[in-house]
Amino acid sequence: MMNEEMLKQMTNQWGNYLEPARQLNGKALEHWEKMAEYQIDMARRYADVAVGQLREAATLQTPEQVQSYMRNSSELLRETSDRLVKDARTLTEMGQAMNEEMQKAVRDQLGNFVPFRAPNQNAA
Repeated sequence: MMNEEMLKQMTNQWGNYLEPARQLNGKALEHWEKMAEYQIDMARRYADVAVGQLREAATLQTPEQVQSYMRNSSELLRETSDRLVKDARTLTEMGQAMNEEMQKAVRDQLGNFVPFRAPNQNAA
């Protein structure tokens, strides 16, 4: 009977020990999904800009069109550079938020930590 009681307590405590890991893994998965979605969106935006520029360049026929294209391209380059800085900042903020969330979760779980204690064998 005592072995069954000890086994039951160990099983419960084992589940308690695994729960924080499951929670942390869930938070990490959510974070990586958000990061992947953001990066895919970034890649799509930059690819659209590049393809648009190539399409426009393919239609150039006169020196005036080339001049206009070059002026517009320098403005687009500035806008793209600004967007890259903003995207890098956003990714950094996402990483920092995830780091803070994970640290808080670990602190919360450590506060709930209860060491394993074998059942009192002296009890009759």
